[in-house]
Amino acid sequence: MDTSTARLGAWLTGYWYPVMGRLLARRDGPAHSGPMSTDSRVLVVDDDEFTRFLLIRALDSFGFANVEACDGAASALQCAVAQRPAVGILDLDLGQGPNGVDLAHALRRQYPDIGLILLTSFEDPRLLGGIKDLPVGAIYLTKRAVGNDEILPRAMATLLEHPCAGSNSAVGEGFARPLGLSDNQIDIMRLVAEGHSNAEIGRRLHLTERGVAKAVSRLVKQLDLDTSGDGNVRVLITQMYFQYVGHGTPR
Repeated sequence: MDTSTARLGAWLTGYWYPVMGRLLARRDGPAHSGPMSTDSRVLVVDDDEFTRFLLIRALDSFGFANVEACDGAASALQCAVAQRPAVGILDLDLGQGPNGVDLAHALRRQYPDIGLILLTSFEDPRLLGGIKDLPVGAIYLTKRAVGNDEILPRAMATLLEHPCAGSNSAVGEGFARPLGLSDNQIDIMRLVAEGHSNAEIGRRLHLTERGVAKAVSRLVKQLDLDTSGDGNVRVLITQMYFQYVGHGTPR
């Protein structure tokens, strides 16, 4: 089994299989009723068809039946013109082109009162690289929150009532945990995981090779990595990076 297959298996086991199990368990149960039942339009944007299916199924189980799904930023903006969604649930990584944060800002400019959820396997959006600040009031959730009986419904209810409140970010606590690392440390961890040498990292971040080496040493201490054995430091950093982005297993 190659590394990419192992990572995919860990991701499915740790995130989507449990989510799917919870959703299918509710399939034959009574429809969700009460205050969460709503006719509000919801826009789901994800470039993965299976993920879109799970999101639609989750929203339906929580009483949101008026859902439009798109596979990218361009189709989402066209759909928004026709549907005027109250809430957009956007995957952070939409493949080539604009990412979910770019789309979130575009939707907010077009519809100032739209509620926004950024959904991804990344514990910290900075791990993706090149990510702008989220729009005010946007809620950041990891994908393991999708099938949760409390988190996603609470996020939807919060956004429908106060779509632009700065306090909305607290809704995702426990499911998205921004790392206690500086932006520079996040960049170095990501670049190490992508296989760049210290010289390449230095050119990208405008640092000397010696400066990069010192920064890597500080990062190792910050991550509390065990370097006492035969483990390669760069391999250990890479393993930690993939654990954080949701494509690896805890060490």
